[in-house]
Amino acid sequence: MPDIAIYGLGEMGAEIARCLVRRGSALAAYDPVADPEIVSPGFRCGGSVGEVAATAPAHLVVVKRLPDLEALLFADDGLGARAMPGSLIVLHTTVTPQLVLDLRRRVADRYGHTLVDAALSRRDGKISEGSLSLLVGGTDADLAVSRPVLETYADNVVHVGAPGAGMAAKLCNNWLLYSNRHAALQALEAGRSMGLDVDVLRGALAASTGSSWALLHYSDLDAAILDGRGAPAVVRDRTAAELGMVREMTTAAGAVPTTLEETFALLDTMRPAEATAEVGLSGRG
Repeated sequence: MPDIAIYGLGEMGAEIARCLVRRGSALAAYDPVADPEIVSPGFRCGGSVGEVAATAPAHLVVVKRLPDLEALLFADDGLGARAMPGSLIVLHTTVTPQLVLDLRRRVADRYGHTLVDAALSRRDGKISEGSLSLLVGGTDADLAVSRPVLETYADNVVHVGAPGAGMAAKLCNNWLLYSNRHAALQALEAGRSMGLDVDVLRGALAASTGSSWALLHYSDLDAAILDGRGAPAVVRDRTAAELGMVREMTTAAGAVPTTLEETFALLDTMRPAEATAEVGLSGRG
């Protein structure tokens, strides 16, 4: 019988799956589209959510879209209905803290399962080798149950607070990430306008006090943005969605900080030059 089930084998889910299989976990997986090409006696893909849910006591949710998350958890043949009694559901999908609390309550009331939020954040190493931060929200009792599972595939498990706190920390992290990236792009563009070689400048900044994770890891994407090609649509969409969640979270807590509003300008910077020109001519954002 599998130790763990995982739902969503996209960019992050597939790497987590590879790590688990590499470390000897028996893993069942479901994704209607993605094929991670994992070949191992301990790995199998199921034909439906319900089929996979019935096989393991711990479940990792890494789906991308909120409608898919709702269906996964609450459909008649979904995870909630078909999982073993008292299962652990680990929510990796990025959502607002408010939504975490709603999902946690509904999962517990309807099915008797425990849902903890464990937000994902990259580190310097490979996720497939266990280099991963998990920012976890839950009670002490939740962590006692979930930590042994989480430490199977992540080397930095941080209990940041009560249910929902993991996603709050993740959104704060991504707010800083996008702010740093916007500032880095502006600095590189300013340097180029003054005749500096962008690659030389990036290397100098990366080795100096102005360095950041964004500056160190986004060089290819930044080059495309600086020469007018823009960022891939999937990157722009993810950035817009996560900044929107940060705005929703901070609005619920009080006023939206000015630095967050300024970071939304990153979305304009990420558009291809042609699209930016069209927006300017039409007057639509």
